[in-house]
Amino acid sequence: MASRPIFAATDAAILTTHGHIQPATRRRRQISGSLMFSEASSLSENSVDSGVSLVRSFVIPEFMESVETLEYIGWGEEKATDIWARWEIVKQTESNEITFQQRFLEYALSAIPDLKLEDRQEDWDAEMLNWGVGDELRAAIMDEAYTNIRLTESAQYWVKDTMEIRYLSLERLQRDSRMRAQISATSTNNATNNATDNRENPEVIPQVATSSTIPGRLILYKAIAKDRVGQGPTGEISIESLVSGTPSDFRGVGGTTLYFTPNLEVAEHCRGYIRRRYNAAAPVMLELSVPNSFIEALPPYFLRFGDLWKEIVYTSRRGLLLRGDLKRIYQLPLIIAPIACSQNRTISSLDDYHQISSARHVLYVEDSEAIQYVFQGDTMLYSLEEHGEARLVSETSGSAS
Repeated sequence: MASRPIFAATDAAILTTHGHIQPATRRRRQISGSLMFSEASSLSENSVDSGVSLVRSFVIPEFMESVETLEYIGWGEEKATDIWARWEIVKQTESNEITFQQRFLEYALSAIPDLKLEDRQEDWDAEMLNWGVGDELRAAIMDEAYTNIRLTESAQYWVKDTMEIRYLSLERLQRDSRMRAQISATSTNNATNNATDNRENPEVIPQVATSSTIPGRLILYKAIAKDRVGQGPTGEISIESLVSGTPSDFRGVGGTTLYFTPNLEVAEHCRGYIRRRYNAAAPVMLELSVPNSFIEALPPYFLRFGDLWKEIVYTSRRGLLLRGDLKRIYQLPLIIAPIACSQNRTISSLDDYHQISSARHVLYVEDSEAIQYVFQGDTMLYSLEEHGEARLVSETSGSAS
């Protein structure tokens, strides 16, 4: 089962002519920043930029399924070679595409060790080096400017999250290239190209960020990599695509949980860390607007830092379900609470929740306690789809980096 190139042949020829990409060299290809960050519909045959050498550019693998891709997403050269050799054995033993079950990305991520209870945060770099993570990704994850955000999750989480983001961007480039090639083959003029492309790949038009004091509505924010955001057939943002994985602050395993923050500065800081870990990720800011009457009717449960917060977060961060009276927490549609982090030992590695303290285990951004809105359950998800409005926002001031 041969790996397909990221760019379709006909599309690659057009893009090369117009200066968006350069010919592949050693199974890698240099592409323009405009191609990396643009929607498929924004690159027509007549859109000529200044050429790859004159604009911000990126070097990506030529083939989607390759050792070069393993290095691109963040594995070191030696580890990438080892993973690739093992993957080729998997392909040879499961060569029938109909029964081939494991995806390349899943196999690449399986080399990340299972969550372990790190004793101290300063061991992260040595641990990641031992796993085979490349120098560039380790440096990005350990950037001291984002220590407070990094300490909200485990080393395994950030390695997996970053590798997924990088791979998703390659999948988008491949998908967009196939779309442009198809449009080029079936369209007769540029007007038809644009009409077809806009219908097949609707673009969400960013809106200027609005004040969080709009009468009658609550404004919440979430920073996320662009390629993680799902869209419906008419371009609306899929709230379902924003569901968080586990373990998280309020869910150890399973369930439907969505996290937002009412503080734009907190979300901007998170967005900066996404960009730091992958400068081609095009991280976006999402705004969720919901009527105040909707929130008040739930009603929200305010959980301040204290023993109950400690026990819930401690249990959840260890990947466990809440038991006994604590499991009633899952029945609450909305929890408003501080965001957890770990300044020294991770929360999951503590002996018990009594060792948690506000100074070491609550996230602060610009000296203020970071707050999260935690929406829980499938019913809550459907209600947000019905009553809420999610959209991309563009900032009126410089973003965090």
